[in-house]
Amino acid sequence: MLTLPRPFFKKSESFHKPGSSYGDLARVHDHNGHVGLDGPVQVSYPIELSPSHEFWHRTLNSVGVESNDAHLAGVNTGVWTSLVSADPVSSTRSYAATAYYRPNASRPNLVVLTGAEVREIVLEKADDEWTAKGVRFVHGGTEYSASASREVILSAGSVQSPQILELSGIGGSEVLSTAGITVKVDNPNVGENLQDHLSKLCHC
Repeated sequence: MLTLPRPFFKKSESFHKPGSSYGDLARVHDHNGHVGLDGPVQVSYPIELSPSHEFWHRTLNSVGVESNDAHLAGVNTGVWTSLVSADPVSSTRSYAATAYYRPNASRPNLVVLTGAEVREIVLEKADDEWTAKGVRFVHGGTEYSASASREVILSAGSVQSPQILELSGIGGSEVLSTAGITVKVDNPNVGENLQDHLSKLCHC
């Protein structure tokens, strides 16, 4: 069945609370259970704040824009300090390769296939529910299908993840029908409302 992603986001990360160097800014970083605490990807706030960031919250607060102390809870309006995927202890980047691949690279049941292009998630319907059963992909000019015994994880970024969902029949019915794709799950939110994170609009 199709599952909301938040529990899996939390499962993947270990959040580190801001240190004493944040001073008064620490009060706006209480995420109230919206972040994971024991996952392999280390998530933290920057170790150092730029001089301009010292005035970031205070300046926008003065013109009526309130600080958002839970911007990871689904509402991204207001002022906040962006998180980074970094280990604050070692000051190194923390991402899929360091968190998942390297610790498991020698496992005999792990295969990493580069240069493959996913065409669609294979869905099967039972009792009015669609379940992901595998994936169809192209590699070296040949099309393959891989079946999953437990689950299929879609992690292709903010642009290609909705594209793959739509190619699989999950998305707005009008968009899919126009493209000649059979609608399996009518969800008009897929592929919509993407907003670029422009530096002129938001201080990172």
